[in-house]
Amino acid sequence: MKSSSKAFNKTLSTIAAAVFLLAVWGICTKLHAEINNDDALYLKKGKANLESRNYEQAISNLTSAFEKIPLLGDYALLWRAAALESKSDINAALADIALLKDRYKDSPLIKSARAKEISLLKNKKDPKIAKAFQEYLSDYPSDTALKLQYADYLKQNGEKEHAKKLFLQIYIAAAGYSKNALEALAPSDITAEDLFKRCENLKKSWYFEESERCFKEVLQKDSAKKLNRDATDGLAYSLFRQKRYGEALKIYKETGNRYWRARTAFRTGDFETFSSDLNSLLKSGDNKAGQLVLAYAASKRRSGDSEGSIKLLNEAIGYFPSMKEEILWAKAWTYFRDKDCKSASELFSQLYKSHGDSKYLYWKNRCSENQDSNDAVKTQKIHYRDFYAYLLDLKKNKKPEAVEKEPMKVAINSNAADRIDMLTRLGFTNEATSELLHLSKKNPDNALLIYTSSYLAKLGSYKASVGLISKVPYTQDLHQLYYPLAYWQELEEEGRANEIDPLLVLSVMREESRYDNEARSIAGALGLLQLMPQTAQRVGKGLKVSLKHNNDLYNPKTNIAIGSRYLKSVIQRFGSLPAAIAAYNAGEEAVSGWLKKGSYNGIDEFIEDIPYDETRNYVKRVLTTYFEYMRLRDTDISAISKNMGKL
Repeated sequence: MKSSSKAFNKTLSTIAAAVFLLAVWGICTKLHAEINNDDALYLKKGKANLESRNYEQAISNLTSAFEKIPLLGDYALLWRAAALESKSDINAALADIALLKDRYKDSPLIKSARAKEISLLKNKKDPKIAKAFQEYLSDYPSDTALKLQYADYLKQNGEKEHAKKLFLQIYIAAAGYSKNALEALAPSDITAEDLFKRCENLKKSWYFEESERCFKEVLQKDSAKKLNRDATDGLAYSLFRQKRYGEALKIYKETGNRYWRARTAFRTGDFETFSSDLNSLLKSGDNKAGQLVLAYAASKRRSGDSEGSIKLLNEAIGYFPSMKEEILWAKAWTYFRDKDCKSASELFSQLYKSHGDSKYLYWKNRCSENQDSNDAVKTQKIHYRDFYAYLLDLKKNKKPEAVEKEPMKVAINSNAADRIDMLTRLGFTNEATSELLHLSKKNPDNALLIYTSSYLAKLGSYKASVGLISKVPYTQDLHQLYYPLAYWQELEEEGRANEIDPLLVLSVMREESRYDNEARSIAGALGLLQLMPQTAQRVGKGLKVSLKHNNDLYNPKTNIAIGSRYLKSVIQRFGSLPAAIAAYNAGEEAVSGWLKKGSYNGIDEFIEDIPYDETRNYVKRVLTTYFEYMRLRDTDISAISKNMGKL
């Protein structure tokens, strides 16, 4: 109760701050009006002339912009320095950079200005460049492009050993410019240990095909014998992540990595190997091992050995005390699926009393329904944004509670807000987005987060917008920031073409990528709807969409077109929205097998019994998000109930 009161007070404070800030909106508008639109256009014209290589005119326009709109003077100075550099007026360009650094110390352009300064010093062959490189890389060590430039500079100036160290760092990091660095190195410069570190970085970055080749190369080196075990484990893991479980298991059987051997054996259905490692898994007390034991107990139950499942779970409680809640839930679910509602109900009640999770209350009531009992616990109103609350709404054929409040609008009275507004008006969307992200890093309060999130959504930076608003306690007037209508035009077009609800596709997008069109998963899925390249190629042919390269899936329109068609096809195949969403995540054949073996008395049982934790949680998240999006419109709940399947 105390924490609820605290959250409520925090929300009131946020709203009070918003009301105050709305009062200063007029002041901000007045400040904007004081800047002549024609003056502001000098900056836009200057940038356009710079990009078209009309440097004389660019310098003239940017000089006027610097004089007339000092609010954006740092942009004028940086772009004028670039134009001056192209005119070989290096000293004048350096003077602009020095002025920018001195007058606009808090500018988000400081990093770009310092990089430009290095370029200018390099052109001038100024001895101060070495110090500039060192100071820059000290502040921005992840800038691989500048690190490569520094290495090249050192090599050209005779500091070959120092240069080699930097080239090696870039190569080992396995990020950008790795191939460039390799070209500057001789084979003898790279030790087995260096190569192994590169393999590990490839693995951590989810480039599993490349890490597989890398680990194999390490194992072929005579000088790598002491690395053999770790490299072998790395190779097996790379194969596992490519779903080549048989190959991975064969390697793990030759190593002493019992956890991964057991995990891989479980994936291949080699329960003889898994059982041989079970005792060591139990005795380890490691919660990762505990999760494997839970999965094994569930597989026993699914194969008809409920007694063996309960016995294993009882044993696990002693070995994994911190997992008691999960283990008791697994026991309760085993009893429920075995139609022992009395034992299940007792455990559901115990769990709800101890933890208060709506899941336990929901299944307690389902036990009562199955027993035709009148002792169902009266369900208090569960807050929205809860999966089980929405299941209850579906059962009662009740529409989701509509979002009635208008989105909260917050203004901030600061130079930063004025800069962002002006950049937006001039069409500099990328620059405005960078300003907003820069602003969001300055210990923001809730009002500033709301402002920044709203503006980012307006500019189409939905991933950043949702990431920021998630730091603010949810209220209805923030609903559209939590659940934005991202890429709506493309979604509506594909919705009409494929006869699929665009809000459903949007819900999948939110949970797959958080609206990030450049997202890449550990399994190699790409783009907004996280499409596997093989699936995309197959579906794309039917749409007559030519995918020349996997990177084409980072294009939002292409990704949405193919993803919408694929989602529609799995809905048609399974005739059930939850099963289709599960198939989208885990694969169609896996879901077909679960449905065939499950004998489920309701789609809610199917969802709760999905064998893969990741897929089960994914289905719940997508459906919850779908209901949250439906709160934005007057929804015919009967159509949703029909698509859901039997409840």
